[in-house]
Amino acid sequence: MHACVRRVGVCQVGATASAAITTIAREVYKQSQTDVHRHLRNGCRSYVKLAQNCTRDNNNNNQLLSRRPIQPTTAAQLTTTKYSRYSASTIMNSYCKELTLMDYDIIGFDLDGTLLRYDLLEMSTLIYNVLKQYLVEHKGYSPALLTQQLDLDFLQKGLMLDGTRGNVLKLSNEAQVLRATHGTRLLSDAEIVAIYGPERRWDVTTAFYNDPLSTWNGPAALQMRALMDYFDMPAALVFAQAVDLVDKAAGGAVKEYRVWHDLLDGLMHNYSRDNFSNDKSLYFKAMRAEPQRYVLQSSRKLLDWLRELRANGKKLFLLTGSNIDFANLTATQALGADWQQQFDFVLTFAKKPGFFTMQRPFMAVDADAKREVPNSELSLQADLKLGEIYSQGNWHQLHQAMAKLLNKETSEARALYFGDNIIQDVYTPVKHRDFDTVAIVEELSMVDQQNYAFNAVVSSNFWDSYFIINNTPTLWSGFIANYAQICVSSMEQMAALSPTERIVSNNVNGFYPTLPKQLLSTNLTTSWHGGSI
Repeated sequence: MHACVRRVGVCQVGATASAAITTIAREVYKQSQTDVHRHLRNGCRSYVKLAQNCTRDNNNNNQLLSRRPIQPTTAAQLTTTKYSRYSASTIMNSYCKELTLMDYDIIGFDLDGTLLRYDLLEMSTLIYNVLKQYLVEHKGYSPALLTQQLDLDFLQKGLMLDGTRGNVLKLSNEAQVLRATHGTRLLSDAEIVAIYGPERRWDVTTAFYNDPLSTWNGPAALQMRALMDYFDMPAALVFAQAVDLVDKAAGGAVKEYRVWHDLLDGLMHNYSRDNFSNDKSLYFKAMRAEPQRYVLQSSRKLLDWLRELRANGKKLFLLTGSNIDFANLTATQALGADWQQQFDFVLTFAKKPGFFTMQRPFMAVDADAKREVPNSELSLQADLKLGEIYSQGNWHQLHQAMAKLLNKETSEARALYFGDNIIQDVYTPVKHRDFDTVAIVEELSMVDQQNYAFNAVVSSNFWDSYFIINNTPTLWSGFIANYAQICVSSMEQMAALSPTERIVSNNVNGFYPTLPKQLLSTNLTTSWHGGSI
């Protein structure tokens, strides 16, 4: 369907609530767009419980709205056409993003950080140590790097590396540099302006903001890295500490740094599927020796939830960037030896985000040997076999195969994907393909769990919240609000709800169940791209 037709969670509330919202609506008409968001957010909070009692069968209480182009709310927003989340004719309704799994025919899941979770302290320590060791042993860095300590407060998912300058950056939802370090040294506002200009922008990160996939490979990838998941997160500290040592040896800052090039080699070496079983990767060696140390067991409730989805006629697929051998190791630890039986299709070494945007052929997998079969490319017209494991591939062909199982036309088979990588798993499927996404953001666990086990790893006084800095939403808060159907802390949170339940967030940005408190005082505007019908 045309991109301007979007699905909005619209919950007509009871008579009392409707009257209250109508009062709000009259005020909204006289206010700026900033006030629209505030009023609607407050309305969502007040009436979300009533909204959850709405039934989808009541056509008078649910509406499908076409989206009307509006002007961007700020000059720095994406230059592509935006669509309003609101309609003047229906302003009396309570607008909150919602999710009903029964609306979808096909449901997919990422593995790492989604269906399975890691012990983030053990994992971060391991990755930090193996990357330092790689730089010393393979790239000739000073052994003093090995004596550096793991500073958990310096770690945060979502930081950006300016490799050429040796800087670590944190960006706003409009791609401004809000906080930065050179090495581990915090830069002053004056230094940030001197480096990145009065607008505090770097053309490479601005390009990423406008089109993340344009910087995924090529020259930009050698200058900048977005550390978007927990596999990447410890690299920021190793990078910063290595820059400190380079500066110390040179007697000051150098013109151009090669630390990021060397660190990228280290990441590729340790995560390369070629090194899974040959002991060259210290990361894989440790994981194979003690998977139970690093991988958390998923709950029985989550496994039952997956089975209930299938019992309700949903077709499930697992789509992971991990190669089959590593995926089998971690999935067995988290989901049990029969993990493959939970899914209609398993896709490994998927090379996201390209899986969603390219026509890469599927490769056969030897399930016993746990390896991709050489020279086994399937044609782009080949049928995929139910219950099989494949490697690489493309969304178009998978979508066709799953629609065929449903006896539906591909265009009629609605799909939903759960994932934790905001660009690979959330942005790309919505922006470039025809289905919705749910963002898994473990940082929300600090909001909904009083005794969250990994608070020391995911919280940072140095960088401030993952969601906000200096009362300004971060780049990732913006991407989540604009592209995710909803955002939850974990799949365990989803499994606590019935698959048939209508899930309504209490805010227009989709954070479930509530907006992180850090964002309550900000104007996180939403030009929602998700929910295509």
